[in-house]
Amino acid sequence: PGCCLHGASCPMLLLARRASQRFRTAVVRHFASEIEKVSIAAYHLVAECTLDGVQEAVEDLADREPDAQIDVDYSADVLSLSVHSSAFVINKQTPNKQLWLSSPVRGPLRYDFCIRAAAWLNTRDQHNLLPALSADVKQLSGHSLGFGDVENALRDLVEQRAMC
Repeated sequence: PGCCLHGASCPMLLLARRASQRFRTAVVRHFASEIEKVSIAAYHLVAECTLDGVQEAVEDLADREPDAQIDVDYSADVLSLSVHSSAFVINKQTPNKQLWLSSPVRGPLRYDFCIRAAAWLNTRDQHNLLPALSADVKQLSGHSLGFGDVENALRDLVEQRAMC
């Protein structure tokens, strides 16, 4: 299927695909250079801050909304979150300096920490981990999960230059 009578060989479609690929390549190169700037010590700092903060936010929601049937456990660099019978897992991937999310809504995803955004951004489309996790939990539980404290803590770490 194409955009006109030319079908898949439409010159405009081919040009758009090439431009799109160049754009994606430029974004990936820029994104990769941001990740390389995060030291391993800084990675551990922001990953722990994130996982601890997610655990606290989920525990707060579970206490406020017992009918949401939400439970969380965090140990050995793995955070497990259950909503009804659905399970999320967020774990550290130290060799790659990433957080990996397994979501029953979105599937498996990988996130790198971006210093400029002070956020964990998806390696494919650069969406932010925390709003995505919040949306997935809300879809399954009907309850909003706020990560403002975690986002503020991550910004504070970056501003304190803890990333260098």
